Amino acid sequence: MAARRNWRKRWFLGEMTPMRTIVIALLLVPLLGFAGASEHAPKGTFADTFLILPEEVRDAAKAGRRVIVFFEQEGCPACLRMARTTFVDGAVTQRLRRQFVLIAVDLNGARETVWLDGVARPEKALARQLGVNATPTVLILDEQGRIAQQFVGYRDPKSFAAMLDAAASK
Repeated sequence: MAARRNWRKRWFLGEMTPMRTIVIALLLVPLLGFAGASEHAPKGTFADTFLILPEEVRDAAKAGRRVIVFFEQEGCPACLRMARTTFVDGAVTQRLRRQFVLIAVDLNGARETVWLDGVARPEKALARQLGVNATPTVLILDEQGRIAQQFVGYRDPKSFAAMLDAAASK
C-alpha cells in the first residue's frame, strides 16, 4: 500500500517525467483526428476568408458564383467523413471551384463573423441566430445572400453533387 502511495506522489510531483511524457503523448494521440472538417479537406476546398459574409456574397455574385456556409465543429464524425469522402471527390470539387465559394464556420467558434444584417458576432452566436445546432449544416445562399437551401447531416459525393447542381440551376 505504501509503495502505491509513493508512486502516486512521485507521479503528481513530477519525478517520473519521461514516463509521464509518454503517457500524456499516448493519451493525446486520439485527439489529433478531431479537428474540423475544413482542416482535413484538400487545400483550396474552403475559401480563406475574414468571415464578412456581405462582401463574400457580393464578390461571389460578381463572379457568377454562390456562397455555401458549412457549419462544422471539432470532433464531428460526419464533418470529418465529408472532408475525407465528399470534398475529395472530383465531381464535387470541380463544381465547388466553378460555381461556389465554400466557407467553413465553427459551430462553437469565437472568430468574429459578419452576417448579412451587418452585425459582427462570434461564430457560435451566428449559429444560434440562424438556428444551427447540429453539424454538418450546409447553407447555400442565393445572389442576394438569402438562404436558398439548407440541409443537415452527412452527404455522400453523389448526393452532394446533385444538391450543388440543383442549387446552381436556381
